[in-house]
Amino acid sequence: MFNYVKMMNKLFTKIKTMVRIFSTIILIITFIYSCAASEDMSYQRGMQSMEDGRYLTAKSYFDDALVQNPASPELYFQRGNAKLMMEDYHSAIDDYSRSIVLDSSSAKYFINRGLAHISLTNYNDALFDYNEALKTDSNDAQIYFDRAYAYEMLTEYDTALSDYSTAISFDSTKSKYFVNRGNLNSFLGKSGEAISDFTKAILLNPDDKIAYQGRGDEYAMMGEYEDAIHDFSKAIEFELEDMNVYYARAEAKLGMEEFLSAAVDYTIIISMDSSDATAYYNRGICYANLDLKNSACADFVKAGELGLFEAYEILKEYCKAENEKGKKKK
Repeated sequence: MFNYVKMMNKLFTKIKTMVRIFSTIILIITFIYSCAASEDMSYQRGMQSMEDGRYLTAKSYFDDALVQNPASPELYFQRGNAKLMMEDYHSAIDDYSRSIVLDSSSAKYFINRGLAHISLTNYNDALFDYNEALKTDSNDAQIYFDRAYAYEMLTEYDTALSDYSTAISFDSTKSKYFVNRGNLNSFLGKSGEAISDFTKAILLNPDDKIAYQGRGDEYAMMGEYEDAIHDFSKAIEFELEDMNVYYARAEAKLGMEEFLSAAVDYTIIISMDSSDATAYYNRGICYANLDLKNSACADFVKAGELGLFEAYEILKEYCKAENEKGKKKK
């Protein structure tokens, strides 16, 4: 009987020990699941905040998630994206670098770090990242497009053109690819190629203001003013307050000797910036060609007062001559 009681006591002791062990295991599992749930909730809220454009809030949620899981490359990546959108580029680079240390097999970590370097004008660093990204995904058009821009900023224009063309070969549905190649062709004096690129961009996206403006510039340089005016007018439809396009259209109208219409464009420019001396001067030229001498002289005076001193020269020559004519008539 004594042995039986002793044996039962041992059994109960083992059972109690096992219960304590299982209880501890359950607590650990519960804690792990609780942390995971907390991390997931913070992550989801962070992603929603990113979608809503609340980047500082998103960063805070990703901070919380990283406390629960400091070894997650995705969390560092998303926090880096929040910082990128807040223009905290150095800190974004730090987070992307942590993602890469934890997982160097994902192209997106290199791509976004490259974007941060581009924003800081660190073009050589950006090239390194895009080259690394291409090792993982050599068929991604966007990587070639981004690398092309870096090469362009480094004045390696032939290589940039090649990358833009490669991007287009992988994805010919993006108007921005054609626009960027068009702008570079324009810079290099390849008007025919530039017009072709801008035209393709417009076909892909009829609302692409930059493509219309770029093609208009090319037409104007070639003396095809009517086509240029058409494209500048389309560009203005998409952005009514871009003074540069009004200037370009006015100059094209001057090329066609449409002085009254050009004067209207300069008047619009003056309504947007009444301190623009050049606009007053150019409108004065239009008025002079329309034989509106009083209006012309008033604009030349205003241009001179605003600091365009060459206006005083034409004021002396044109307005003085007109005054002399008036005196002789009397």
